[in-house]
Amino acid sequence: MATENFIGLDSAAVKKIITGLSDLLANHQIYYTNLRGLHWDIKGDKFFELHELYEEYYNNEASAIDEVAERIVMLGEYPENRFSEYIKKSDIKEIHSVSDWEAGIKNILSSMKIFLEKYRNLLLLASEANDSGTASLARKRIGELETNLWKLTAYMG
Repeated sequence: MATENFIGLDSAAVKKIITGLSDLLANHQIYYTNLRGLHWDIKGDKFFELHELYEEYYNNEASAIDEVAERIVMLGEYPENRFSEYIKKSDIKEIHSVSDWEAGIKNILSSMKIFLEKYRNLLLLASEANDSGTASLARKRIGELETNLWKLTAYMG
């Protein structure tokens, strides 16, 4: 028996939700890797505060990745685990050797805006399908993104 039948959701709606979750997973994986790079490469007078912030962010990303992947499994599919596929599908692009704090924060802001749009779209799909689990996941991430966008925008001045 497929998981989606077990939890009583419409199969056609679940396919759309899985597509949205899979897209998020690819973007989360690239973003996570970018955050690790920012953490390693930061230099200058903002080093200490941003080194810590980037670590906090990539630890949160690890949790987000796991939640999204496990939701895909709960809905009856296997989550993608190949970086070659993530790179093809992700709207967030890889970055490398970014040591300038402003460039790093601008990249994070841009990525968060991409996520905010994707999670809002996922929330609509999940709500229409009466998928409370996915809707809850999306609401949680939207709240975190909105808070972080506000704080980072204030940080940039």
